[in-house]
Amino acid sequence: MCTKNGERKTLELLAKGGNEYEDWKYDHVPTLPEVLDSFPSIKLSPSFLLSQLPLLKPRYYSISSSPQMYQGEIHVTVAVVQYQTQGRKLHNGVCSSWLNQIKSGCLLPCFVKPAPSFHLPSDSAVPSILVGPGSGIAPFRSFWQQRSIDLKHALTNEPTKFGDITLVFGCRQSQIDNIYKEELQKYQNQGALANVMVAFSREPGKPKQYVQDILKDHQQEVCQAIVDKRGHFYVCGDVSMATGVCNVLKSILQTTGGLNALEVDKYINKMKDENRYHEDIFGVTLRTAEVTRERRQLERKRTLDKR
Repeated sequence: MCTKNGERKTLELLAKGGNEYEDWKYDHVPTLPEVLDSFPSIKLSPSFLLSQLPLLKPRYYSISSSPQMYQGEIHVTVAVVQYQTQGRKLHNGVCSSWLNQIKSGCLLPCFVKPAPSFHLPSDSAVPSILVGPGSGIAPFRSFWQQRSIDLKHALTNEPTKFGDITLVFGCRQSQIDNIYKEELQKYQNQGALANVMVAFSREPGKPKQYVQDILKDHQQEVCQAIVDKRGHFYVCGDVSMATGVCNVLKSILQTTGGLNALEVDKYINKMKDENRYHEDIFGVTLRTAEVTRERRQLERKRTLDKR
């Protein structure tokens, strides 16, 4: 399939895996077209190439609108993915870039995947803490919209007690990606949101702050809502952030809640069993360099162990 000796030898070396392959993949993170461009003497028939390509996997996005407020519509909050490899090659996310380019009226193939445990508490009187940096805010937009509808409904029907909803959002800069800023202010004024706290990780002239830091700064309120009032805790975002948030919550339960490490783990598990700890976690993060670096170090260790 490869007619030039130099290219064939390089491909044979890469096919063995090991450090050479990991370094090459780390530097280029190539797509299939880029691989074929790098080795132009490869001769593949279109039929063979198509037979080897996997089907494009669906991309899952949280619905960011209340079906009662926007009947017949589905809103999504999508971050357009762009990243550079170590070789400075610019890559674009497949689905997010397509969504960013399509025109109004274009037919969009999609389906709805239920998330039966990720919704507002059935008991509206208990408090909720929503943690979602970046596009992790998506499902929570439907929460505050639905609470607004419920509040209006309660005014004309039987009075209902509502627990506070606290949103902890994170973004880079207040003037760049503080999405839904005006909408959040509107719904906070209406009472749908009791508290809106925003962490800026790249705000000029200010130290970096993340959603974990906000939780640490409000330990008493978090503990009171989760333990004393048996509230619900929601996390939406990438797996690294969700792990960090869970660790912070465990620390709060120890330092402020007075639980020991074993009791904290039991309490978190109990929250999950009672459907009071909710997670909507992205399966893939964009920490490509960090993840790949760890993989390369592991591969080098395995190579040294074999020698």
